Amino acid sequence: MSKPAKSSRRKLFTVGSDAPFQFTEAYKSLRTNLEFLSASGNCKTILITSSVPEEGKTNVAVNLAITLASSGKRVVLVDCDMRKSAVSRYLRIPRSRTGLTNVITSHEENALSSALIRMKDTGITVLPVGTIPPNPAELLASSATEKIFKALQNAFDYVIVDTPPVSVVTDAAVLCRVADGVLLVVRPGVTTIQGAQLSKKNLEAVHAHILGVIMNGYNAKKTGRRDGYSYAYSYGYYDSKQETDE
Repeated sequence: MSKPAKSSRRKLFTVGSDAPFQFTEAYKSLRTNLEFLSASGNCKTILITSSVPEEGKTNVAVNLAITLASSGKRVVLVDCDMRKSAVSRYLRIPRSRTGLTNVITSHEENALSSALIRMKDTGITVLPVGTIPPNPAELLASSATEKIFKALQNAFDYVIVDTPPVSVVTDAAVLCRVADGVLLVVRPGVTTIQGAQLSKKNLEAVHAHILGVIMNGYNAKKTGRRDGYSYAYSYGYYDSKQETDE
């Protein structure tokens, strides 16, 4: 389905029957690459981050989760962006909804299962961010967070995690300890070479397994290409044509 987010400055496109062919195929190609990685080793918990805001990481996280679920996989999308959450806004989940932060601080046995939301139209399960805390990095570094991710890994085939920009705050780096790999989102006109290099350096400093880079918002018309998307590899490089603001 391709619908604009109600309060977004730009349109949120999601994979579906009415989405552009190139758009959907880009995500299917990304899914295929991730499935190959999963077949050759453990790669089920994937962090989606960027260098700075406005690069499209949340759109990538949502569409990747939907694409994986469309192949019959059990997928949970976890909103770990406790600074500027966008998942709930994009998926029209009330911000007052109980979420990750509430589960972390709760002592109730069924807190996690109560916070999970099954999205029938897309086939994914969502764990929203919950109440915004004053200490996001400390909360994400807690042992309770690690236990939550272990439970999600046992219950789902893929755990897709939307995190804040890695060059702005430490949250994404903190979460690398529970992830099997990281996808870095970049956007022409927004991401600088220096910013991408700094992000890569920050991720490598915590021994993150960088799966690749996703180029978001690629304009094929400006480059004279007819296919609408292209691939070039450095240490793993994918792109998808889309519009988003997070």
